[in-house]
Amino acid sequence: MDVALDGRYRASLKNLEAADAQRVERAVEKYTECPNTPSLNLELLSGSGRKRLWSIRASEKLRILLARQGSTSVLICAGHHDEVYELANRSRFVVPQVGSPRLFDRNPVHNGSESRSARREEVMPTRRPVSDERSILEHWESSELAESGFDDRQIRMLREATAENLLEVWPDIDDATFDLVVELIEMDPHEWRQGRRVEDETRVDERFRRAIVERGALAGLSSVLTPDEFRRLVESPIEDWMIFLHPDQRALVDRRFNGPARVSGSAGTGKTVVALHRAAASAKRLTGSAVHDAAPILFTTYIRTLPPVLEHLYSRIPTSVPGAVDFINIDKLARRICQEAGQRKKIDIGKADAAFRKARHQIVRPGTPLHRHSITYLQEEVKYVIKGRGISSLEEYLTIQRSGRRVPFSPSMRKQAWCLRETYDQLLAKSGIVDFEDVVQSALETARRETAPRYRAAIIDESQDLTLAGLQLVIALTQGTETRDLRDRLLLVGDAGQKIYPGGFTLAQAGIDVTGNSSVLRLNYRNPRSVIDTATACTRSGAVNDLGNEYPRADADATTIRDGEKPILLGPLSVTRQIELVAEHIGRFCGAWGMALGDVGVLAPKNQIVGEALRGLAGSGLACQNLKDWDGRPSDSVKVGTFHRAKGLEFKVVFLLDMGESVFPEPRRPGQSENEFAELKELQLSQLFVAMTRARDSLYMLYRTSPNEELLNASDHFDRQEPELTAIP
Repeated sequence: MDVALDGRYRASLKNLEAADAQRVERAVEKYTECPNTPSLNLELLSGSGRKRLWSIRASEKLRILLARQGSTSVLICAGHHDEVYELANRSRFVVPQVGSPRLFDRNPVHNGSESRSARREEVMPTRRPVSDERSILEHWESSELAESGFDDRQIRMLREATAENLLEVWPDIDDATFDLVVELIEMDPHEWRQGRRVEDETRVDERFRRAIVERGALAGLSSVLTPDEFRRLVESPIEDWMIFLHPDQRALVDRRFNGPARVSGSAGTGKTVVALHRAAASAKRLTGSAVHDAAPILFTTYIRTLPPVLEHLYSRIPTSVPGAVDFINIDKLARRICQEAGQRKKIDIGKADAAFRKARHQIVRPGTPLHRHSITYLQEEVKYVIKGRGISSLEEYLTIQRSGRRVPFSPSMRKQAWCLRETYDQLLAKSGIVDFEDVVQSALETARRETAPRYRAAIIDESQDLTLAGLQLVIALTQGTETRDLRDRLLLVGDAGQKIYPGGFTLAQAGIDVTGNSSVLRLNYRNPRSVIDTATACTRSGAVNDLGNEYPRADADATTIRDGEKPILLGPLSVTRQIELVAEHIGRFCGAWGMALGDVGVLAPKNQIVGEALRGLAGSGLACQNLKDWDGRPSDSVKVGTFHRAKGLEFKVVFLLDMGESVFPEPRRPGQSENEFAELKELQLSQLFVAMTRARDSLYMLYRTSPNEELLNASDHFDRQEPELTAIP
């Protein structure tokens, strides 16, 4: 017996005691293996209109409601015997001709002043599906509806009714009429006139399964799971279940694109979850084929520490195919390609930085075009703009649009920057080393010479931080020299508002077009409204450059589905006292509240503060782990790291250290141009937005002497607390 899961099934398990939830899981596992196991007491519920509704026994008091046709079942909810049967008595599971299969809740029960909408909200999934936006009887002409017994007023209401709003459009519908509407939804007028012909049972079963697979997601149903897949699912903690996707997300998982595609959306909208599920769905579809055997799916990102976490999350998806997806960051992938081609590329970051400092000292003198710019800005220009875009000549550099860079570079400035790059490369060669950008370029040249593609398809997570050369490398690895067809081969996933590295490019510069294949996710599932509003208020002064299109950060379009307490602002406190206070809070959360240490993230803008936090928390007796060493496996340790390392992660509680004035964002340095400072500040505001939105439930921000300007401007969004111990510089 294969099963799909209604969104309310997950919610019903969360409402049970842990022991009862385990009983339900064991009962369903038995059901998938042998539905007629005597202890399950499988029962078809009798009564008018209740066809397809069955119940199974999890314990003396617990029942599980499901819809069943042939070898396919939909688990609807689990709960107390009386509650389950009450829902069954007022419900019908319908497989309409138009729209998605779902449980129609007649919902006649009212307690006191409880409204119909409030009652229905109680049984809806946590992630409510969007409306089908199609009339449930659009396949019936008005004359045919009149023939079946409806008057003009009723027909007008039915024309407005969708699968979600039927009871709002027709609130006083009686039971008999409701049952007639439900009956007509499943048949066409010809069938109705013929008294609904008797169909072959196998065809009925196949139609039910096909409706669940193809249209079930629109009603918040999961994919159909085999017994083995369901067993893998129930072995994971309930909070780790990742198969429940909003219908908008499920549509992106299953959609077949006719070219390169892009999924974007603000923090917490589920972009990475979509990407992981799409990888699982693609791998499952290709399993056993010659294409699959020869070419796996690539899942890559710019961030070094993220692929192990993503790989572990992928393994938790019940439908994932082990070994079918290659999780690797772009720099490691490039090094692998070069090594396989026999190219020995030695990277030494310390020596490379020293070479750049020496090159700058030789080339950039007082009075020359670039002398007012910091070494950091010039190094970024060489790394992300010149090398990151694979620019091979001064002539090309003189003509390019420097997307993502605010400082105008005149021809004389570009000529000196090119000279700086050449001197830097000479010093690297003299030391016998290369930098990461050189390795990516060499890998790109190698990949473009290969006949067969290395990967069947590629998904790039956090794509806004990839360089142009990195993107071109991924494209080359999915093409080979014999094909230029990118249909369903490339998916870019990211959010320009969370870009944490400088530079940028446009898709036109990459030679790809996502017109008609671009989707934006707008519903934030992770953060409570209080956190996302505060993060937006703190960073609204920044601008976002989305592949060449610029807009104010405050204009980012996303909504959230739950409320929460205001983030807490703590200070003034020395860094040492900040860490002590964090340890005290964590102890209280994990003691009285029962929270796990692994649910807590402590983040800082710089590695120096991360080191102090690791030592301080360990000294307080708390197990902790540096995010740069974490691979995503559950561990009972507080996660500590920089804003950069927290990218793509989330925690129930987040503490941000050292958010004070003159610390973060960094103040303008003497001699620093206004444009360079503005660009640096925008990047740091993006990093701050990322750090704040890692908080799923609660956010604490601590500072030394006084809050920075961004926090002060958003003071109304904080619950500000001033501990008795004052700051120590």
